[in-house]
Amino acid sequence: MSRRHEAEDGFTLIELIVSMSVMMVLLAVTFSAVMASNNAVATTSQQQGLNEEARQAINRMARDLRQATKVTTAVNPDGPAFSATGLTAIRLAADFDGDGCIAGVVPVPASALAPTSCLAYNGGNPEDITYCFEPSTRQLYVIDNSAAGVVPVTTSSTACTGGQPLLAGNVKAFAVEYRSNDYHQDLSPSDGVTTWREVDEAGPPSGNSNGLLDTELASVDSVVLKVTMELGGKAQVYRTHVDLRNRSQ
Repeated sequence: MSRRHEAEDGFTLIELIVSMSVMMVLLAVTFSAVMASNNAVATTSQQQGLNEEARQAINRMARDLRQATKVTTAVNPDGPAFSATGLTAIRLAADFDGDGCIAGVVPVPASALAPTSCLAYNGGNPEDITYCFEPSTRQLYVIDNSAAGVVPVTTSSTACTGGQPLLAGNVKAFAVEYRSNDYHQDLSPSDGVTTWREVDEAGPPSGNSNGLLDTELASVDSVVLKVTMELGGKAQVYRTHVDLRNRSQ
């Protein structure tokens, strides 16, 4: 009578191949999930950094404009003629040190309380400033117009010469809306907003009906700043309305 052979333990080749295939699939799924999670964390971190950077830039511009005694130059303002691909800039003067002067110089025309002396120009806290956006570089710059060798930006400028980056790039667009408190010149009373274009259309003494923001700057009491940032193909708009509290009358 023959002995009964015990069943041999182990896996067949087919079972091993199937097991390895399943493990490979599980590893691939796990790796994809980990990578997706890491990418999501990185994107969120970058977006938070972008938000903080944009917030600080907006706050700085708003702070300077609130204390501005006047807006000196407006390049590419809001309106039908606004160009999204053109250089956009706003130049302002602010008496931060309270000496009645701008960057060590008595303003012209001088105020009724003209100072007898001016504090020296302080490059650490400039009082004649331009915020300038150059589309070709996707960069927003701040320019100290009183610094040596700087030629202030004008309506014919094509570059923010002499500027220092205000943001670390990623700026898709920058626009400034100019408004006035001359409500009697509001051509659309229902919206409660008097634009510089309405002041211009009203004619003298505030406007000159030439379709340009020039003499109307004297009537500008507030501005709306709009910065569009773009990261990874996603655009985010940051907007704030600023009253020029110290505007010279």
